[in-house]
Amino acid sequence: MDLIHHETQQGQLCAQHCLNTLLQCPVFDAISLSEIAQQLDDQERCQMSKGNPDDYQKFLSQPSINMDDSGFFSVQVIMKALEVYGLSAKHWAHPDLKTARNNPTENFNALICNLNEHWFTIRKLGLQWFTIDSCKSGPLHVSETYLEIYLKQLEHEGYTIFVVLGDLPHCPAHDQLLLNPVDPRLVPSTTSAKSHKQRTPVEDTAPPAPPKPIVTESAEEIRRKRLAHFGNPEQTSSNNPETSSSFSPSGNHDNDDNQGNECSDGNGNHGDDDEMMRIAIQMSLEGNQ
Repeated sequence: MDLIHHETQQGQLCAQHCLNTLLQCPVFDAISLSEIAQQLDDQERCQMSKGNPDDYQKFLSQPSINMDDSGFFSVQVIMKALEVYGLSAKHWAHPDLKTARNNPTENFNALICNLNEHWFTIRKLGLQWFTIDSCKSGPLHVSETYLEIYLKQLEHEGYTIFVVLGDLPHCPAHDQLLLNPVDPRLVPSTTSAKSHKQRTPVEDTAPPAPPKPIVTESAEEIRRKRLAHFGNPEQTSSNNPETSSSFSPSGNHDNDDNQGNECSDGNGNHGDDDEMMRIAIQMSLEGNQ
């Protein structure tokens, strides 16, 4: 698996990573792809200049659709980059591929997939298939029996799939995996991973956070905290009747979750003991978090 060229996601450069993992060599960078994008912009500008002057001026005022400062590159840039190596790509659903789609393991050597401007590669190396995604910690093995199901899963998740056509450049990983295929039982695979749509780079490396413990208290401790915070309701009522009719459990209506809805029955009685106990338990739990 170490021989397989894999790149880790940098910024929004997934188009660059996808092309390099497809070709199994870091041949493209942001500068070379920007040059291709600029050529496409020039061609579009020349074409627009022959049309309506108002449309041309509007076109000039808009940013490029082929690249931006984040590292995004359009599908047109990717297709032009493939042409540099004598390759092309057709949409998975293209009529010309109808028969070949029935047996992708035998009829195709590589695919590139896109969803929400994220690109990744599925490629055959040796006699085995691998998903090579810059948002994963490394390549994932795809068994021949699972490949067709996997592609249908990606379609269901909304991915656009392109079949790469042409002779891919020679790469050492292909030769090595022909001689020494990986043992599927010993390497990560797509069948053991989450779907692409749900998985994030963090999930590959970060362990799940332990659950926050809940500390319980005895009834006597809760009663003691309740009295310390609210005081004795009977004493409060007898010493200061006005305070009794405007009591707020939080002591501050601005921070009350039920602001404007006082717990009163209209006769100066503010809730029953069960409600007071519920509030006290909540405060107790919050104090121990």
